[in-house]
Amino acid sequence: MTNNAVRLVFLFLVILLSARLCYSNVDGLPTKFAAPDTISQIDSHFIAVGRQETIKLGRHLAYFEDNLNRLQLEDIRSLPAGAWKQSEAAIPNFGYTDSSYWFYIRLKSHDIPLTKLLTIQYALLDHIELYVLENGQIRSDYLTGDTFVFDQRPLRHRDFIFPLDFEADQTLELFLKVKTEGSLQVPIDLWERDQFIWQDQDEMLIKAIYYGMMFVLMLYNLFLFLSIRERSYLYYGGLVVSMLVLMSGAHGFLFQYLYPQSPAIHKVVMLLAVPCVMLFAGLFSCYFLSLAKVAPRLNLFVNTLNVMFLLSILGAFFLPYDISTRISVFLAIPSSMVIMFAGPYAWSCGQVSARYFTYAWAFLLTGIVVSASSKFGILPRNNFTEYALNWGSAIEAILLSFALADRFNRERQAKFIAQQAQLEEARQRKTAEQKLYNQATHQSLDGLPNTVLLQQILYRMLYLQEQKPPQFSLIYLQFNGLAEITKTLGHENADIVLSLFSKRLLSLNDGFERAVLIESGQQSDHYFAHVEKGLFVHILQDVEINYAVDYAHELMQELAQPIEYNAMKLDTGLAIGIAASPLHGEDIDIIMRHARIAIDSADNTNGNVGVYSADINPYTERRLVLMGELKKAIDLDDLALHYQPIICGQSAEVVGAEALLRWHHPTLGFVPPDEFIGIAEQTGIMRDLTHWVLNRALQDHAARRQHFGSSTVSVNISAVNLHEPDFEQVVLSLLEKHDIPPEELILEITETSVMKDPEYAISALKRLARQAIKLAIDDFGTGYSSLAYIQRLPLYEIKIDRSFIQAMDNVKNDQVIVKTTLNMSRDLGVRVVAEGIESQTILNGLRKLECDFLQGFFIARPMSMESLIAWQHAEKNDEFFTEQKSS
Repeated sequence: MTNNAVRLVFLFLVILLSARLCYSNVDGLPTKFAAPDTISQIDSHFIAVGRQETIKLGRHLAYFEDNLNRLQLEDIRSLPAGAWKQSEAAIPNFGYTDSSYWFYIRLKSHDIPLTKLLTIQYALLDHIELYVLENGQIRSDYLTGDTFVFDQRPLRHRDFIFPLDFEADQTLELFLKVKTEGSLQVPIDLWERDQFIWQDQDEMLIKAIYYGMMFVLMLYNLFLFLSIRERSYLYYGGLVVSMLVLMSGAHGFLFQYLYPQSPAIHKVVMLLAVPCVMLFAGLFSCYFLSLAKVAPRLNLFVNTLNVMFLLSILGAFFLPYDISTRISVFLAIPSSMVIMFAGPYAWSCGQVSARYFTYAWAFLLTGIVVSASSKFGILPRNNFTEYALNWGSAIEAILLSFALADRFNRERQAKFIAQQAQLEEARQRKTAEQKLYNQATHQSLDGLPNTVLLQQILYRMLYLQEQKPPQFSLIYLQFNGLAEITKTLGHENADIVLSLFSKRLLSLNDGFERAVLIESGQQSDHYFAHVEKGLFVHILQDVEINYAVDYAHELMQELAQPIEYNAMKLDTGLAIGIAASPLHGEDIDIIMRHARIAIDSADNTNGNVGVYSADINPYTERRLVLMGELKKAIDLDDLALHYQPIICGQSAEVVGAEALLRWHHPTLGFVPPDEFIGIAEQTGIMRDLTHWVLNRALQDHAARRQHFGSSTVSVNISAVNLHEPDFEQVVLSLLEKHDIPPEELILEITETSVMKDPEYAISALKRLARQAIKLAIDDFGTGYSSLAYIQRLPLYEIKIDRSFIQAMDNVKNDQVIVKTTLNMSRDLGVRVVAEGIESQTILNGLRKLECDFLQGFFIARPMSMESLIAWQHAEKNDEFFTEQKSS
């Protein structure tokens, strides 16, 4: 339908133009206004004028070029006949020139009085002087042009119209001076008044149709732009506006009706019109044809021309008229050619709408080329060249409107298809989201609700119910036997067993009086959530904790039966942990965490049912604070070392001191080593902590060494340190740093730490021993270690655990253990340190057993290095033995 409309409009315009051109003969003279037989040429400058004649005067003019623009009428009249040239064109056209041109012609009337109109139908001439002479005397003169106010014209008309009154058999001489900064064209005719009026009305009708069409297109496209914010409509609307201004300005209508008293405004408007037309044409082409994607280099070139046209628009306010208008016209030709090439190229790249663009621009380009050629004098000025830009722009405007409409329809169809695709995508996405939601809220193994749904239920119970705070119990069921089943039968079989256990839970769904429904399923209701593999959750609402405990024991009896699978009866090893709200917390995370902690307390003594209490919770806020602050304390040197002296069991001489780590937190106060050492081992900062202790202990030992000479300093290390590949080098480098002999350092490690990985520990300790570093087993007797491993260790000493020392005066077995340890150590060549001495009686007993070294509060409490040095200087160590001697 659109293609047929294009063909009809095109055919109509061709017929209209053909009819218009039929009025012109070869030399440009209208056939219906051809000179009648009564016209006779007296000489080359003498024309006879009849009553009904309309005469094209162009070929009858003599002209003279005043290239200096100095000559006046008197000078022109005095020129010799040979200075004048005969015009050969129906419409004299000298293109862009800086010269003034004088024209001369003689007109003689018949034997009756006549009134004629001398017309120059080109509204863009700047300066016109007309002198009408009779018998050598000036009868009338006129000064006009578009650089003068409109009221200065002889007749109020968009073109230049001069009335000529002839008496019977009268001869008039006409001298015409024309000067303009644009193209100098002089379409001069002599009209009978009525004929001119009719011709002018026809021309006005054609132009009114053209202006009306362009104005409607302008409003339509600007309305579309405001409605849908599509930039192509804005650029096209700008193109139509610019073309309308250009045409109406060139025809003289703007000057006549908008600013008749402001020639300067008319001059600027005409300078702006051409570059604005080409600027909007370039912008429209780039956007409509999507040149940035289709042809990036061509897009760059067109945009470069757009910038030049923008500069031309700015130059219109500063440059001379002739230079500015020539630049605009010269740039318009290559820009039109480039845009013309862009249309077929975009068409070849698959843009269907580009075909309309190509046709439209071809017509406009033809009109521009013909009009520009006429301005430069390449083509003669006639009806075809005069209106070439009009009909070219009209056809272009219509075709581009079709192009925009076609593009709009295609885009609308594409949007419809896209919307359909989006709807389908939305449907698929909704299905996928539902599937993802089910996956996110259910266990894939058995389809039970997972942690997400459980937390939603708990949220409603805790925050959305009227009862504040709500009362309920959270019951965690742990399938402990699953780990053993997985190791024995593999993951696949373990998953099957777990599914069987889930089905057992589903079979219990009937008869829950106080249980909370977590989800209403399609096949069955779910009262259990499967939060982790083998960990299930059950909720009892509005019950006391005792009721929940009794309920848990009943649940345990029902679920504790072995699961039959592949002719095997597999034990569930079920454990239950209970936490209640508000007794054990009023927050979702807290209650769930406390229920899990309660599972750890479940053992055979309470029927594998554990109830949360603060006493069984090792995961406190204090622990979290210490985990974060310990590394900071190491970096800021906020830790301290105290030293407990070690004396000889026989001479009471101070033979060494044990470095004991102390941490006084600024807000938590004193933190026991047993509390933060475990944190250091779990958080991975035990390496930094041990290195800090070693460095500070050796530094302090070097200071004490200056007072008392050689002795030993004992430093506790962790099994974690033994797994450091460079621990040996770190110790040696610190010894070298503080100039301490290796044999003065004793590294203590607990018996339990050695037995975690005895082979690796033995290997690491042997490497240290080869460097002359002394090694000791701390807390000996508490780790149930094998004597076979102990005798393989390169030990310097064994430290008997304080628990045996403190009770040896009351517990006979402890005395036996201490005595046996001393005898075994002597046989192995290992020295013994008895730590934890807190009375004179224990000290005397150890001396009696000839223990090598003694350490404890009775001898001295741990103290700073400064205090230790002062204590050792007091030389009162033998007072411990005085009482024994006297006793």
